[in-house]
Amino acid sequence: FEIRSKADAEDLAYKIKLQVVHSRFVNTIANCQTLDEGLRQNPDDLMNLVGAAGVVFCENHKLTCFGKTPPAEMIPDLLEWVEQQIGKNAVYSTNTLVTNYPKLATYQDIASGLLALQISRSQQTYLLWFRTEVIQTVSWGGNPQKQIVVDADNNSRLVPRKSFEIWKETVRLKSLPWKTSEIEAALELRSRIVVILLQKADELALLNTELERSNMELDSFAYVASHDLREPLRGIHNYATFLIEDYGDKLGEDGAHKLTTLMRLTQRMEDLINSLLHYSRFGRSELILQPVDLGNVVEDVLTVIKISQPALTEFRISRPLPTVQCDQTQITELFTNLINNAIQYNDRKQKWVEIGYILPEETHQSLPKSLDFLQTIFFVRDNGIGIRSKHLEAIFKIFKRLHPASKYIGGTGAGLTISKKIVERHGGNIDVESVFGEGSTFYFTLRQPI
Repeated sequence: FEIRSKADAEDLAYKIKLQVVHSRFVNTIANCQTLDEGLRQNPDDLMNLVGAAGVVFCENHKLTCFGKTPPAEMIPDLLEWVEQQIGKNAVYSTNTLVTNYPKLATYQDIASGLLALQISRSQQTYLLWFRTEVIQTVSWGGNPQKQIVVDADNNSRLVPRKSFEIWKETVRLKSLPWKTSEIEAALELRSRIVVILLQKADELALLNTELERSNMELDSFAYVASHDLREPLRGIHNYATFLIEDYGDKLGEDGAHKLTTLMRLTQRMEDLINSLLHYSRFGRSELILQPVDLGNVVEDVLTVIKISQPALTEFRISRPLPTVQCDQTQITELFTNLINNAIQYNDRKQKWVEIGYILPEETHQSLPKSLDFLQTIFFVRDNGIGIRSKHLEAIFKIFKRLHPASKYIGGTGAGLTISKKIVERHGGNIDVESVFGEGSTFYFTLRQPI
């Protein structure tokens, strides 16, 4: 009775310790923007929550490991196996993992026990806790193996033990068993995480609604402002022209030069306003979605470019482009901007531009991490001047130019900004990789349009 009371007291103390760790850890998660950020704040509490030596957080195929865990490259296959074990439940535990899952047999010292918690099946969000191997020596009152003898007639029969000396056996490939209180702590953590994520989702939905309204108002303002500013600018430009034509001889060379500069500045201003007007229209216009053969789109774009820019440029298309669901007009402008950009910022005698795509099952280790590797990734690559790494984040900002307007036949600096907006309206991402002096590659995806 005293032994049982002592065990109950120890179990109660352990439960209280788990509750303290749980409360502290949940508070940390609640104060972070993302679940991954919250888990990184205090990984020790995350492991102490269930008495583990290591833990892996999995979210949308991204892994974060703490403590003693198997190699990251072995986790995806383990997750597939865990999904089958969990089924409709939210938790799975075993203290004989390497026996049940032999692929980890060489890691029994760090992964003999597993407690797996499914937070979200659709988002592939899991917590995998690991326990180390505990080698135990079990004492038996005699050899526990049943003694069998075969008589002269080849019949097998059991015989009584002849010795009841203590028989010791070493048990391996096991961890300490997971306590009920530890499994309950994991399930309670899951409940709290789900509540926190739902609260953050509600907050994000409200913020997105407000941002959408603000963006619509900003687009409307930009449209009205740019539209109304064009008329007085044209008036200034026209009156400057009249002054030069009618009074050029009286103004002298210096006066004519100043008026010419005024005309050039007003023309530059009008170009900027037209770009802003064009940019604002993308936020106001509805997408007209239909199956579009991107091969035909690129062919039409190249035809126009070859007419307007007769300079020799080699265009490379290694395989036919696919058909996608998109707005044909906007995607045409997207390819026009990216291809023109590749030609414009190239000072080589032999220019080339490559247009292609990468399927999800094809290798993509070197691609930007911002892209969704589960989608087809399109690209426009060139052998131009390239971009310095410090400027890569700035190139998609509106009117942000890296060179003077007079150099490389510069535009207004809105082309890449418009390209980014087109891609985002189609639910995709756009990014760039570049080596200064060697060339650039613009990657983008076109997911289900939003």
